[in-house]
Amino acid sequence: MRIPLANLLVKSPLPRVGELMTAVRTCADKVPDLIDHLVRADQAGVERLAKETSILEGKADEVKNRARAEMPVRLFLPVDRRDLLRLVSQIDAIADCAEDVGVLLTLRPLTVPEGMRPYLAEFVEHVMHTVAAADDLVRILDPLVKAGFGGSTAEQALALVDELGRREHEADKRQDQCAKALFRAEASMPPVAIFMWTKVLNKIGDMANHSENVGDQFRLFVAR
Repeated sequence: MRIPLANLLVKSPLPRVGELMTAVRTCADKVPDLIDHLVRADQAGVERLAKETSILEGKADEVKNRARAEMPVRLFLPVDRRDLLRLVSQIDAIADCAEDVGVLLTLRPLTVPEGMRPYLAEFVEHVMHTVAAADDLVRILDPLVKAGFGGSTAEQALALVDELGRREHEADKRQDQCAKALFRAEASMPPVAIFMWTKVLNKIGDMANHSENVGDQFRLFVAR
């Protein structure tokens, strides 16, 4: 089968992946600020930050769409096109979850249970550590491609994948602590608040889950 020369010479979408991760990280970085304003009962600040997060998520979507547009079906790529699309989707999902956190916090003013506050701060911190690890991994994509997914660069990538997994596990443990603290306060909270908090905690945790999925995709790249 003949492949049109124009398709072979099209610009590689790989640099867009790093650009997307940067945009997603900027969006995700709003989540600690959102929670900080929530703890301080500054609902106006929460509303403002939620809007900013949505704007940043929209900018990340624009980069995602450009990356996909630059990924024709017939293109010589160092990795399978479907795997690259999965990587793009997992990175983008981090920003989607960050936006969802902001949206949920504007649907109904929430009070942070006193017993959950220290666990919540640690949970958000560990989630952001996981997102940062995904960012570190994406930053070595270009060197990894140039190394043919082998050698010391591949070893570095796998070490980062393992570290990412450890950070996601730590975030999971903090989420469990938050959930336990939330349900200890159940008697003093309306059921709808418990429901909303559960959704907020899950969305924050999903940021770490999608970050770990980024690592899993890199492991597949190196294994090929």
